Amino acid sequence: MTQATNDRRRSVIAAHPIISASIAILLAADIFFALCTPLYAPITPKWGDFPFFYWYLLIFMPVTSAVLWLVTQLQKRLGDGPGEAR
Repeated sequence: MTQATNDRRRSVIAAHPIISASIAILLAADIFFALCTPLYAPITPKWGDFPFFYWYLLIFMPVTSAVLWLVTQLQKRLGDGPGEAR
């Protein structure tokens, strides 16, 4: 009886630490690559007639969409937290 009570009080993050850490790492990496302007700010590297900034954005936006889709799929695997109802 005590074991069942302790399981209900356990948070979703504590119950699934690997999935929770994966979500945090994916979101932190996405934010880092969006805010780290020295990666894409210089004008000198050009691909074709466009500066690297435009190519970076064209590549980064679909990657961000894929990362956020993956994060939502991982969050669905976590299930409802304690006290949450569907």
